[in-house]
Amino acid sequence: MSPRLVDARFARQVAGYLVDCGAFAVDLGLPRSAWFRWKSGITAPCGCDCRRLNAFPEQRRLTADALAAAVRDAFPGADYVVGVAQAGIPWATSLAERLSLPLAYVRTQPRAAGGPRVECAPRGRGRAVVVEDVVASGASTRAAIQAIGAETGLSVAGVQSIANWDFPEARTALAGRRVRALTSYPYLLNHARGAGLIDDAGLALLTGFYHDPRNYTWDGCFPANEHLPAD
Repeated sequence: MSPRLVDARFARQVAGYLVDCGAFAVDLGLPRSAWFRWKSGITAPCGCDCRRLNAFPEQRRLTADALAAAVRDAFPGADYVVGVAQAGIPWATSLAERLSLPLAYVRTQPRAAGGPRVECAPRGRGRAVVVEDVVASGASTRAAIQAIGAETGLSVAGVQSIANWDFPEARTALAGRRVRALTSYPYLLNHARGAGLIDDAGLALLTGFYHDPRNYTWDGCFPANEHLPAD
C-alpha cells in the first residue's frame, strides 16, 4: 500500500461499515457471468458500491464525519469541495456542509454538446479537494481533475475518497497528486474474512488478484466444478 494513503484512524471502522452494510460484497461462488463489473472495466467476484451506505443513517453520518476529519488534516487549506459524479456527489455535499465550504461537482458528460462538465464552478481561484467514493483505476478522477483545470480557476489540492484500491494504474494516473482515502482493499478483505464472507483460501486468492488486477488469471484458482463454472 502506498505510504500515507489510508487514514489509520478510520480504516478498520469504515471497512466494517462497508462490509456490514453490504456496500462491499464478495462471493467466490458466483459464476463469472454474475461477477461484479467495476467502473474501470475490471470484473471480479467482489465489488464495492459506497452508495449503499446512504441507506444506513448512522453509518452514513459516521463516514461523513470521518471524511471531514480526514480532509481537515490532509488538506487544511482547501477552499472548495468538488464531487465526481455520480457516487461522489452525496459525499462531497456532506463534506462541504461539515467544512462550511462551497461545493461543485464534475459531470460524467456535459449537459449539452460543447457545454461545461463542472457545475457550480466558482469564478475566482482557490484550492479544491476532489471527492470520490471509490478510486480503482483512477481514470474518472484524472478526467475530473482535467475538467477542473480546463474550466475553472481552481487548483487541485488533492483527492479524498472513502475507499482506494491503490492499484498500480491508479498510482500512475494520479502521480504527483496528494491522494488520501479512509480505507482500502486489504482492510476490506480482512473485515470480510472476520465476517465469514471468505475463508483463508479466499483471502489468499483475492489478495493475489489485488496485486495485479488487470492481468490476474482466475483459471485454475477454483477446484473443478466447485465454485466457478466455465464461461
